[in-house]
Amino acid sequence: MTFRPRSTALAGLILIAGLSWSFAPRAQFNERPANVETYVQQYRYLAVELNQATGIPIPVILAVAGLETGWGTSELARNANNHFGLKSKEDWTGWEYCKPSIEYGGLQATQSWECFRKYPLIRASYIDFGIFITSSDNYQHLHEFPAWDNRSWAEGLHAGGYATDPGYADKILRIIW
Repeated sequence: MTFRPRSTALAGLILIAGLSWSFAPRAQFNERPANVETYVQQYRYLAVELNQATGIPIPVILAVAGLETGWGTSELARNANNHFGLKSKEDWTGWEYCKPSIEYGGLQATQSWECFRKYPLIRASYIDFGIFITSSDNYQHLHEFPAWDNRSWAEGLHAGGYATDPGYADKILRIIW
């Protein structure tokens, strides 16, 4: 019985804190920078088409594209229509765009000269990303994950070797959430 006043005071404090949080302006929690919204609005239809064709979750598609292109503003996006940072390896027979790139060997970042796939249209970049993910043995395990499991998809992309940045999966998840 002696604990009753304390628990009442604690309950009142929790109630006040909860009410003050619930009336906090929502803009600080839900707003995204204008360039992010512009990119999502401009290319969402391509992400939807790709999702329908491949099952890759729309948030993952847009987060990877946004991260890789600085929301459409990167040199690679502007000059090569490459929205996914796909490199031109020996099996690539299309155009290339070569430029300096930051690569990671473990936790150490280094700058190297890399050649990337170049596309005539942005749509081709989205289609090629879908082909790349669905045809590579490195990513076959991704389709075991439900479409709503963004964490598993992000971690699976990184584990499959999609990016050398050790924080890549976390960056994708911060964009989605």
